[in-house]
Amino acid sequence: MMERRPYLFELSGEHPSLPKAEVLATIEAEVRTPSPATEGPGYVISRLSAEEMERVAERLALTHRVGAYHGSCNLDDLATFASSLELPEGSISVRVKRYRGRGEPEQTNLIARKVGEVISEQRKIDLRTPDFKLRLLLTDEVHFFFEEKEIDRDQYETRHVRSRPYFSPISLHPRYARALVNLTRVRRGQTLLDPFCGTGGILLEASLVGAKSLGSDISPEMIDGCAENLRHFNVAFERLEVADIGELDDVFGTVDAVATDPPYGRSASTKKEPVIALHERAMENIAEVLSSAAWAGVVLPKMVRYPTSLSLEDRHSQKVHRSLTREYCLFKRL
Repeated sequence: MMERRPYLFELSGEHPSLPKAEVLATIEAEVRTPSPATEGPGYVISRLSAEEMERVAERLALTHRVGAYHGSCNLDDLATFASSLELPEGSISVRVKRYRGRGEPEQTNLIARKVGEVISEQRKIDLRTPDFKLRLLLTDEVHFFFEEKEIDRDQYETRHVRSRPYFSPISLHPRYARALVNLTRVRRGQTLLDPFCGTGGILLEASLVGAKSLGSDISPEMIDGCAENLRHFNVAFERLEVADIGELDDVFGTVDAVATDPPYGRSASTKKEPVIALHERAMENIAEVLSSAAWAGVVLPKMVRYPTSLSLEDRHSQKVHRSLTREYCLFKRL
């Protein structure tokens, strides 16, 4: 087994709980025997091999950076702690970031200057083209890590709804579609079903992490548009079927994961079925197709009844506008 060392995942501050949940779920998906993780505001620290870290990092959407963790201290001990760091050979830059407004704005420059002065006694400081980037995350403490991976978050904008040949303006942003896929713990090569696939945003992200994508929708037009979008981005998919939510078991049999954002707006097509009735019927049928111990990520405007064969393991609220809050609900099949 490859040697594991602690890595710090610097989370984005765009949501208070989803980024952390995404990292933990992705580690569970990519690492067969994960070590217990340390969590705090704005970070997750986990012991991983370099290969495991790369596999996890390439899937993430709501994380900024990942790097080798070198410890933490309080503000009073900055100089002492910095002087004890094991520094790599080469030039180093020092950057400080506050998480969600922690600390005072002027503290970032003061901290960078103080640590930089200590580092400069042993290594060259180069803020433009350093050999190594020392990152300090200011949150509950000051956490030190050498950046090894910066998450390419711009890629999600290239797959934004406006960049698709067939689109619907109510689709999830690709970052959140990717996070939803990751929250299901789906592994590479496993099947993931979106039974309300619409224009294919969730299936696109599932395919890109290596899952075998299955999709259905009651609208033939949506299925055609979904296939067009997936081909446009040159991703493979397993099957797309025109099907009612009540036909999942007959059409697909058992699947390894479900990720879906059912219709819930006034403009959404539900074939005149009341939205709550549709969602409750969906939960019954999702439970039927999920394999034992598998996960389903379902985005709902509010909680609905679900069968006793499902356990609600996690839930994250995201306010979209005054009249819409999305609930990212994570269910596990018992």
